[in-house]
Amino acid sequence: MRPLDILEHAGENKVDEMFGELTSGEFKRVLLAGRVPTKIPTSILSNAKRKKMWKERALEAMKEGNEAVASSLIYEWLLQHRRQMLIDYLELLEVKHKKGETDETFMKTIPEDVLKGKARDLIEDYGRQEVAIYVHYLDFHQATEVFESDEYFLDALAPQK
Repeated sequence: MRPLDILEHAGENKVDEMFGELTSGEFKRVLLAGRVPTKIPTSILSNAKRKKMWKERALEAMKEGNEAVASSLIYEWLLQHRRQMLIDYLELLEVKHKKGETDETFMKTIPEDVLKGKARDLIEDYGRQEVAIYVHYLDFHQATEVFESDEYFLDALAPQK
């Protein structure tokens, strides 16, 4: 599942929440990844107003199909604000990593039932939707379809009621 699809399934409120957690530097990296301008008029001094403008630009870019912005948003959010979830998952899978980051293509070498089972173990600590965003992004990033075809993890992406 592509990052744009992941975010669409997660819903507008979750995307807003993700943007709300980004720092100015993270916002700029998200926009630059999709070649979206980050320059703000010098008359705008409020950080809140700057972030609002950056968010509007990012949302417009994603609406136009900018996959790089969507991917970078998920990446920055996971790495900077959900790092412990990444660490915990890799630890559960016994995958070598540095603070939740790895170069290993473990999604192709670890049995699917193990990947899914350990992902379910994360849900108690991190919630269904957040784990679903992570594992669907892993599928995309490692070019696999472990979670994309799993009804449980597809349903978990939807906004929680």
